Amino acid sequence: MLKGYLAFFSSALQAHLAYSGSLLISLAASAVGYLITVMIWNYALPDRAEAHAMFAYLTLGFVMTYITSLFLERSIGERIREGLVATDLLKPVDFQLFYMVQSLSDLVFQAVLSLLIMGLGALILGRDLMPASPAALPAFFLSVGLAFLVQYGISFAFVQGIFLTNSNYGIFASRQALHQTFSGVFAPLAMYPPALRAVAEWLPFQHVVYTPVGIYLGRIQGAAVGRALLEQALWAVALLLGSRLLFKKMLTKITIQGG
Repeated sequence: MLKGYLAFFSSALQAHLAYSGSLLISLAASAVGYLITVMIWNYALPDRAEAHAMFAYLTLGFVMTYITSLFLERSIGERIREGLVATDLLKPVDFQLFYMVQSLSDLVFQAVLSLLIMGLGALILGRDLMPASPAALPAFFLSVGLAFLVQYGISFAFVQGIFLTNSNYGIFASRQALHQTFSGVFAPLAMYPPALRAVAEWLPFQHVVYTPVGIYLGRIQGAAVGRALLEQALWAVALLLGSRLLFKKMLTKITIQGG
């Protein structure tokens, strides 16, 4: 069974290279959005030292958003919409774990590409883009792994809305809007208005971007690192189990298309 999942991971990883055109367009579009954000903050923060610290945060926020951008809305969404998910359930594999393996290939492939972004950022920002301390680096990598699980749990839960709507566009747009608002990708959560920050702290989106970036840059330090990692782990477990139970219930809404 494990060999089957490993083989699928390998083939899914190689499949990314077959769509290089789409990949480059997507990366370019994300880069434009990031550069616009940098331009805005460059204007809003005339102090160069403060601006460099913000640019380091924005760079890592962009990287975390990019590497955790999963394609569940497309891969699972179309199969739910067309009723093909019924054939997937006949396969001798666990449905949730099967697509988690595919999503893990997304993470690995995009993380490799992100090394180029980090290298370019390091040339421009220097020490501002370095880990806050030697201890911050292993905690950051652990947090990235947990961020992936949180993001997968969120995406797997959201995509099941297609059982009810028969469309994946609204599902993707809704999740994306919540991510951009509450993950901290455009600014540290500490800079949010109190009411908006309070909402963000009760939602899991912050653990996809703000938590790993905050640990890496030292915005989260000491005992707060352990608490943040624990919160990430609890959210990951809750989302994975919750979305699994939801999936079983939503299967009663499946529509089979044909003629």
